[in-house]
Amino acid sequence: MASLLAHEIMKISVVDQSPIFSNSSANQAIKETRELARYCDSLGLTRFWLAEHHGSTSFAGCSPEVLIPSLASETESIRIGSGGVMLMHYSPYKVAENFRLLESLFPNRIDLGLGRAPGSDAYQAGALAYGSKTTGPEFFATKMKDLKSFLEGTVSSTESFETVNVTPGLGELPEVWLLVSSRQGAEYAAHFGLPMSLAYFIDPSCIDLAEVYRDNFQPSIFAKEPKISVGVFSICADTDNEAEELSLSAAAWRQNSQKGIFGSFPTLYEAKESINGDLIATNDNRTFVGAPQTVRQKLQPILDKADPEELKIITICEPLSARVRSYDLIKQSFAIN
Repeated sequence: MASLLAHEIMKISVVDQSPIFSNSSANQAIKETRELARYCDSLGLTRFWLAEHHGSTSFAGCSPEVLIPSLASETESIRIGSGGVMLMHYSPYKVAENFRLLESLFPNRIDLGLGRAPGSDAYQAGALAYGSKTTGPEFFATKMKDLKSFLEGTVSSTESFETVNVTPGLGELPEVWLLVSSRQGAEYAAHFGLPMSLAYFIDPSCIDLAEVYRDNFQPSIFAKEPKISVGVFSICADTDNEAEELSLSAAAWRQNSQKGIFGSFPTLYEAKESINGDLIATNDNRTFVGAPQTVRQKLQPILDKADPEELKIITICEPLSARVRSYDLIKQSFAIN
């Protein structure tokens, strides 16, 4: 078992979903994402990833590849990336050119995180693909092969693309990751030699896939050895009670979603008015809420299980200053004493 000491230099990164609160708008959510990225850069965090959701009243981030250059130009050292681009919707060739161009503009600062989920409903997925017949999950492996070829400049295994090349002279390879919450995803990450980001916040059981990935990993141009991060939902504050109170907005939203009621996140005041009082006490194990020591103790079992080199933290609460404070406290809790 890994010891607590073994993780004292854990890298801390951000996955930002641009949450929309009931007293705000998608426009304001994007402005807060930009402000949060600047704060996280000043804190010395490792990465800032942007989620992809379409037609959502809860999340404003619909186009990571458009937001990335804006955030990269407003920050200095933090890596900016997608968390992730939903490859099933898109042309691998266009994704490759977009991210090679981004890497050219911002050398050694761009991540291409790839996702296999639709990030939308069936109608929005159809609108995104608009006539393409290769949008289903059964095409993911083929698209991944083509994307790999376009990124690394080798001949595509798809016959009609044998002479297709990414624009010559663009930047080097971005860092390419695969977001994983299923065994098949872990097998893809291992087969293609990709760093793997486990989406614990989606399915806690995916933590068991670290061993599958390591046992089957094949070195590639993307990674010479296995590389794992774990994505978790966490809110950290100076005290347990303060953190639990801040988590009410997300908990109320999750409770509504489970009832089929989708919409913006309630403000803290609205959540206090509507939420079942014992919800936090029975909160599921996807969340890590509390003071710094509490959060770290709650995280320890998954660190022991997966032995990741990095934590990617999703924090949804309001106001923005509380989100910034949460990332600061989590970073401090893993700093060398």
